[in-house]
Amino acid sequence: MSTSIDISLPAIASSQAARSQADPSEADPSAPDPLEATAPLDPGRPAQRSGPQRPNLTRVWWTVVGLAAVIVAGGTFVLGWDYFAIPLDARPWDTLHDTLGAGGSWGHLLGIVGSGLMLGNLLYLVRRRWARFERLGSVRAWLAFHVAAGIGGVALVLGHSGGDFTNPIARISTIAAVVVLVTGVLGRWIYGQVSRGEDGEAASEGELVGRLRAALHGIDESLWTEAETASATLSALLPPPIMTPWGAARLLPSTPIVAVRLRLSSRRIRRTLGERLGRDDARAVIGAAREAVRYRLAARRQQGFKALIGAWRGIHRVATFVLILTLVAHVVTLYAVGVM
Repeated sequence: MSTSIDISLPAIASSQAARSQADPSEADPSAPDPLEATAPLDPGRPAQRSGPQRPNLTRVWWTVVGLAAVIVAGGTFVLGWDYFAIPLDARPWDTLHDTLGAGGSWGHLLGIVGSGLMLGNLLYLVRRRWARFERLGSVRAWLAFHVAAGIGGVALVLGHSGGDFTNPIARISTIAAVVVLVTGVLGRWIYGQVSRGEDGEAASEGELVGRLRAALHGIDESLWTEAETASATLSALLPPPIMTPWGAARLLPSTPIVAVRLRLSSRRIRRTLGERLGRDDARAVIGAAREAVRYRLAARRQQGFKALIGAWRGIHRVATFVLILTLVAHVVTLYAVGVM
C-alpha cells in the first residue's frame, strides 16, 4: 500500500505563516503568496507551454569575446613570466620591456583595448534606459556585451599594468577595476535570480501565473490532479515571500539548501507515485510539479530580489564612476604630462 503525498493547502499556509513570523526580516508576514491567491486552474483552457528556445548567437558571441580577452591577458603573463618575475626597478633594462612594459608595444595595446572595452560597456546603460534603441538589440544581448566587455576589459588592463602599481592613479584605477569586476560578477548572478520575460525585463505576476499553469497542464489531462498535489507538497518546502533587499540577501546562502531539499523530496514523491502510476507517468508528474514550483519560488522572490538589484546597482555605479574618473586621469597624465 503506497503512502499518500497529499497535503492540505491550509497546512501549507499555516507552515508558511510560522516561518514568516520566525524571521520577520526576510519576509512580510502579511504578504500573500503571489501565486497562492490566483484562480484555480481551468481544465478547459490549458495554457500553452513554450518550446525550447534557440541559443542567442549575439550573447554567445560576446561571451566568446570576453573569454578571448581573459585568455590573451593570461597568456601574456604566462609567456612573459621571465619579464614579470623580475623586480620592477630592473624591468626597464630587460630586453622584453619595450614589448611587455606598460608603455611597450604589446602592453600599451592591451591598455588601449582594455580601456576601450571598459568605456564601451557603459553603452548598456544607454540601451537599458532608452527604449528608442530597441532596434539595436535586446536588453539581454546588451547585458551579455556589458558583462563580457567588463570582464575582458579588466583582464586586459591588468595585463597592461603587469603588476606595476607604482603610479598612484594607475593603482587606484586598477583597484576600482577589480571592485567593478567583482561587483559585476556578483550582480550578474543576482540579476539571474529574477525571472524575466522574452524582452529581458522582469516578468510580471501574470506572466509567472501563466508559466505555472502551462507547467501543470503540459502533461496528460488525467495526471493534472496528481501534478497539482505534488506541486502543493513541494511548495511547502519553499521560503515565504521576500519583500526587502536584506531579506533577499539573507536568502542567498540558503538557496542551495532549498534546492537540495526539493530534489530529495521530489525523489520520494516520484517513488511513491511510481508504485501507483508507473515510472513514466510518475516522471511526467514530478517534472511538471517541479517546473511549477520553480515559477512559484520565482514569484515569492521576485520583489525582494528586484529591490536587492537596486541596492547593488548603487555600489556598482560608484565603483564604475571612480574607475572612469581615474582611467581618464591616467590617460591625461600619460599623454599630456608624460607620467607612466
